[in-house]
This record gives sequence, structure tokens and C-alpha cells, in this order.
Amino acid sequence: MPNILTSAQAENALRVPSGDLRVADLLPQIDSFVQRTTGRDWTQDASIHPTAVSAATMLLVMWFENPAMIGDAGAMPFGLTHALMILEAEALKYRKHKFDGIHGAGSISLPYARPGDDVIKLVGIYGVSGSRTADFESEISEAGAIQQTASSDLSENIYVVVLKSPADDIGI
Repeated sequence: MPNILTSAQAENALRVPSGDLRVADLLPQIDSFVQRTTGRDWTQDASIHPTAVSAATMLLVMWFENPAMIGDAGAMPFGLTHALMILEAEALKYRKHKFDGIHGAGSISLPYARPGDDVIKLVGIYGVSGSRTADFESEISEAGAIQQTASSDLSENIYVVVLKSPADDIGI
């Protein structure tokens, strides 16, 4: 399972030799802390958000130098607090929905889906597993719905989709 930071990034930040076991122990704890703090698992992205890398690096250095701080969300440096707040705001842009497949191609009710929303991730959670993006549209075309493009019977399956509006990335 990937981490926000690679071992090489972590070892470089700490200036420790390759294979340091303390680094290997800290990386999953950092991922877990960032996920709990921001509400999103950043390790699931195709490319890790740069702010997640920065926050993970700051946590790594802080926890490596002072193990008593591991898991403590109390007194965090301003830069780390700021990075985690940015990630939390970014995480709120993603909307996750659960839905059932249907028999054949067609429209499936998906409240809060907006035309133009990008399908960031779509996986089967019951009856089928793994990525199922090929069975559905990659961009929402109808308000409040997602289109099943597969003509096969997917009605026994349950899916989770993560949507994100491209408009959320436009700065004002």
C-alpha cells in the first residue's frame, strides 16, 4: 500500500540512511493522522497532492525528532496547521456517494450529482470489486444521476463513486 511519502522522500527529509526502520514505522502513522485530520485518504490519488506531501514531511520531522508527539494534534507548528487546513478544504471538494447498479445501460439516481462533475473514482463494494469506471460515464451528464454505460446486468452490485466539480479548482 502506498504512503503519502515514499521511503526515499522520508529518508531524504530526515537525512537518514536508506532502510531506516523508524521511518518505515512512522509512514503509515502519518498517513492515518493526515486522513483523520482532513477527512480524506490522500494515498488513494493517482498523484499525491503536493500539500499532503508537505504536511506529511513536517509531521515526519516533528515526530522523528520528538517521538512523544506522535499522534498528538495539540500544539502543532503554524505551517503544519495551515497545510492540514488547506487539505481539509480540498477534501471537502470531493463528494462520495453509494448507489446500486441497474439491469442494462441507463440513468441511476445520484442526488447532488451535477452536470460536468468528474468521476474521480468508482469502485464496486458489493457483488463486484475494484475499479468499475469502464461501466459508467466519466463525467456527469445529467443533474442528479449517473449513467451506467455497460449493457450488462449490474443490478446485484453496489458501487461507491467520488465526484468532484472542475469549478471547485477555479480560484476567485
